[in-house]
Amino acid sequence: MRLFIAEKPNLAKAIANGLGNGRTENGCIRCGDDTVTWCFGHMLELAWPQKYKPEYAQWRREHLPIIPSEWKYKVKKDSAKQLAVIGSLLREADSVVNAGDPDREGQLLVDEVLEHFGYCGPVARIWLPSLDDKSVHIALNGIRDNAPYAPLRDAARARSLADWLVGINATRALTIKGRDNGRSEVLSLGRVQTPTLALVVARDREITNFKPVDYFVLRASLTHAAGEFTATFVPSETQAGLDASGRLVDFTQVAAVLEQVNGVEGLVTESLRENKSKAAPLPHSLSSLQKAASSRFGMPAQEVLDTAQSLYERKLTTYPRTDCRYLPVEQYQDAAAVLAALSSLPGLEQIAGTADASLKSAAWNTQKVTAHHAIAPTGELPPDNLKPEERSLYFMIATAFCLQFHPPMRYEARKIAVNLADTRWEVTGRRMVDAGWTAFSKDEEDDRQEEESLPPVEQGDAVTCRTVESVKKKTSPPSRFSEGTLIEAMANVHRFVGDAEAKATLRETKGIGTEATRAKVLETLKERGYLALDKKSIVSTPLGREIIDLTPPVLKDPITTAEWESRLEAIAQGRETLDAFLAEQKKILPELLAPILGDGRPAFPCPSCGAALNRRRRKKDGSWFWGCTAYPDCKVILPDENGRPGKARPKPALSEYACPDCGKPLVKRSGAKGEFYGCSGYPGCKKSWPVAPNGAPDFNAKKRGK
Repeated sequence: MRLFIAEKPNLAKAIANGLGNGRTENGCIRCGDDTVTWCFGHMLELAWPQKYKPEYAQWRREHLPIIPSEWKYKVKKDSAKQLAVIGSLLREADSVVNAGDPDREGQLLVDEVLEHFGYCGPVARIWLPSLDDKSVHIALNGIRDNAPYAPLRDAARARSLADWLVGINATRALTIKGRDNGRSEVLSLGRVQTPTLALVVARDREITNFKPVDYFVLRASLTHAAGEFTATFVPSETQAGLDASGRLVDFTQVAAVLEQVNGVEGLVTESLRENKSKAAPLPHSLSSLQKAASSRFGMPAQEVLDTAQSLYERKLTTYPRTDCRYLPVEQYQDAAAVLAALSSLPGLEQIAGTADASLKSAAWNTQKVTAHHAIAPTGELPPDNLKPEERSLYFMIATAFCLQFHPPMRYEARKIAVNLADTRWEVTGRRMVDAGWTAFSKDEEDDRQEEESLPPVEQGDAVTCRTVESVKKKTSPPSRFSEGTLIEAMANVHRFVGDAEAKATLRETKGIGTEATRAKVLETLKERGYLALDKKSIVSTPLGREIIDLTPPVLKDPITTAEWESRLEAIAQGRETLDAFLAEQKKILPELLAPILGDGRPAFPCPSCGAALNRRRRKKDGSWFWGCTAYPDCKVILPDENGRPGKARPKPALSEYACPDCGKPLVKRSGAKGEFYGCSGYPGCKKSWPVAPNGAPDFNAKKRGK
């Protein structure tokens, strides 16, 4: 029996339909001599530290770094039943076909199941970038040996183990440091999440600290024999009154230029005309789809990924977790049939029906296709029961595909430069020749708008400055991140790095995180309270900013994470080994933790025992206090004074009088009804008496306490 192990039930069903004659049983589908079963994503997960040593259940400085000599896994609770089914089927199997998703994680999650059961038989691999019937049949006829995919498995495992090492150790280290500084919650760090959080914190602080600057734009109305036009002042490098960005900020200089050019005659120094074209944007990768859907529909990044995955599993679109925006030339011959199918859909009939299948855009380039090609429609028509978000995303993917079969937008670009009293003034314009693909794109409406219509002037022509004016403007801060633009920033993190060499490295490694993980990173940061949504913007919280302030530079620097991503890609391509990568991670781990742990001295030591004090909130009334972390051995409690531990209240002096009930000294206290004597044995003894006129306790009066 040949056993297919699919990553998910929907994938298993597509394979079974391709094999034919399927009969559903418990946890599998029998198809003659073949059987198809399925996982629910990863069925196994790395064990927590306490599974290696029970004492690791306590988070202590002396335990760090925790580096397992052998890695332990545990079965996920919701996977145990199906995993048992797979184990039973493996005992029947003559051979196995790994039918994980066509990526690193898909390779690992099936391979690790085989390792879990110690399976030693033949293993093959089926690669399914699309789940439509045609693609499944092609894949079934192209099953190959699983062994060459071992580097993909190793890359996924390297990512998982490195994330455990850094995440577990750095989180414990930062949490311990936080406790030394009075915090009681878990402070989480991660290889990708922390640099991502740092991007948002840096942007938010840039906006908070931004101080607008006034500057001036000068515009001259120019008269020419063929008509009038308006040009804008272009300051020279020697122009006085400019700021560091070349903006004119000195109004004295503004007035001088206005007086200098008003009413004078000038000369056209340049008159350029150039025929230009703009091709349609490439089909979507996951990150470009997330950015577009965030901008147009306000969809969170994780929702975009989940919806794109649903479309893939419904056989409507190709595999979504791709960083590529190109399509293989080998699939170009199928484009006409896909366009014909799309042209029958209301809303796509125009763009698909008028598409020219003979056009071949730059998107068709096999050389630029990475592990997966761009997201594209399969030609299967969507059912009527699609959810609104599925329909919106499907149309976005289909539209991007259809645009590849429309001609580029063509226009004539104009530029005129004028010299007025030895100052330079410029104007640009554009005349649309053919709207091309922009006629069908809502996102390109601005491209179809013509700029100022310019008269047919020539170099050397005379002009007169009829009027000139200054327009006062203010600089504006950068925009806050949305989920879409943050995903884009993660994918293009080189734009946020100043060092030229590092920028080049980051551009090659395609940023931090992967197409498959970036959305999950954002969800994790939101769940932990480090990021929050503010309408369509995503902003850092006070806790998120404090995390970044406590984190050493190496762990929040995108260069560090991007270099790791580059190493993981090298493992996937067989240029580096899992063992070498992990050996280095283990070696540098103490160096990563050292800046967090520091010298180990708490910021607020207990005045009694020297252990760290923690700031805590009382459940009864919500008030804050500071308690010793060595409790119950040390029971020091201090009041809170503006977020810092206050001084301990002085202990009342013991009086010369003894409690008649227990014999312990009495203490003179003040209460709502005045002074009284109470037993120093409180709360064991709760007796109290009023103060007599002579200042002694009045033992003959009625007792205040019981």
